[in-house]
Amino acid sequence: MTTNARERVIAAFRHEEPDRTPFFERLIKSPAAEDILGRPSILNNIPYRMGVLAEASWEEIVEMEARETFDLARTLGFDMIRLGTNMGRDFQRPKKLAPNTWQIGDRIAEYLETSDVLRWHPLKEESIPEDEQERRRLEELETPLDKPGWNDDSFRVWRRVMQLCQEHGIEPAVYCSNYAMPVATLPPYMFRWFRERPEALHKFYERCSQHAIWVGERYAEEGADVIGLGGDLADDQGPMISPRDYWTFVGSRIRVQARTLKRRGVFVTNTTDGNLWSMLDEFLVKTEVNGYGEIDKAAGMDLRRLKRAHGKRICFLGNLDVRRVLCSGSPEDARREMIDCIEAGRGGGGHVIMTSNCVHRDVKTANYLAAVNAYRDYFGLT
Repeated sequence: MTTNARERVIAAFRHEEPDRTPFFERLIKSPAAEDILGRPSILNNIPYRMGVLAEASWEEIVEMEARETFDLARTLGFDMIRLGTNMGRDFQRPKKLAPNTWQIGDRIAEYLETSDVLRWHPLKEESIPEDEQERRRLEELETPLDKPGWNDDSFRVWRRVMQLCQEHGIEPAVYCSNYAMPVATLPPYMFRWFRERPEALHKFYERCSQHAIWVGERYAEEGADVIGLGGDLADDQGPMISPRDYWTFVGSRIRVQARTLKRRGVFVTNTTDGNLWSMLDEFLVKTEVNGYGEIDKAAGMDLRRLKRAHGKRICFLGNLDVRRVLCSGSPEDARREMIDCIEAGRGGGGHVIMTSNCVHRDVKTANYLAAVNAYRDYFGLT
């Protein structure tokens, strides 16, 4: 019988029946993060973060980030915490130029409130033709790949979070995002490379894969339990490349990553939202991963069907609907969504409760908390 949060997650990945389905969220953005914390979010409120970065010391920033990560996980009762590297002491402070606009080094950061993202511009705007972008990329592929230059300061938040967990008698599993194999986010000219420049594309993905291995090995050394591999690949209509091209350029390299990192004692998942029914064999089976993250219910990825097809060897991380139910439904809808998700994934381990992507800004806090409370009620937690 599992006795702590980390053991609960490990049991799920080993397809042993834990005492209850583990609960986790990869990312909680504002306003939900701030509603739950009762204070501004340094990790997810971009204008607030810029103000802190402009004034606070590195030590103060690290402590704020660690406290926020810990407080959210503890308040919500997560069995796993997402950790990674933090910025170094030599970070560049932002200089405010206008509302929602800052200069950071030789770039301009513009916060787009409607989409909750930062758009970056060079300080001196220049229009680079697509053929010039392609030329620069090809040139870059010929240069040696540098190993990430980390030191102990790079993991200060991670270690502080784990210290806080120990002080409060909590032992969570650690999840790390390591999404290094982009498809959906490739620039348009690189999609042509699948036919016009396959050797250049092989070089590109080989570099991505090597970097993923370096990062994953360092995460494993630091104490990661689960590492998320992959990258955005599909939309509601299906994958953006063929199953054959996926395996040739991407999936075969994710298998190398998976084999390497599993030898380091971690579990690995393949990760993307969107509709993947047409290439589940290439995405889940041939890559030899342990799990599947960002299971997109709104795109048709039904957890019961997935469990029937692959439940004996794949651990599923998902799939609360954050495109419809948690955004536009009622708290009672959210409660039913959580209960249905629990029951769809139960039996033989192999399931961690999570949203189908993240708790983004359009998710109603009341709905997310209703789902959390439904989870607690279902398993008799106080």
